[in-house]
Amino acid sequence: MGKKEQDCWEPKKHPKHMCKLFNKSMMMEIDQRSANPTVTCAKCGAKADLPESVCQPKPL
Repeated sequence: MGKKEQDCWEPKKHPKHMCKLFNKSMMMEIDQRSANPTVTCAKCGAKADLPESVCQPKPL
C-alpha cells in the first residue's frame, strides 16, 4: 500500500478519489465529480460534490 492510500480514510475507495483521477489525467471525470462541490479534501485540497470522492472529506 502506497503513502497516499495510507493517508486515505477509505483505502478501498482510493482508486476513485480525485487525487488518483488527477494522477491518471482523467480530467473529464474530475470535472463531473466537482461540478457542485460540497466538500474539500483535508489532505490535498481537491473539491468534490460527494465526500466519497476525496481521501479526507471536510465540509466547504
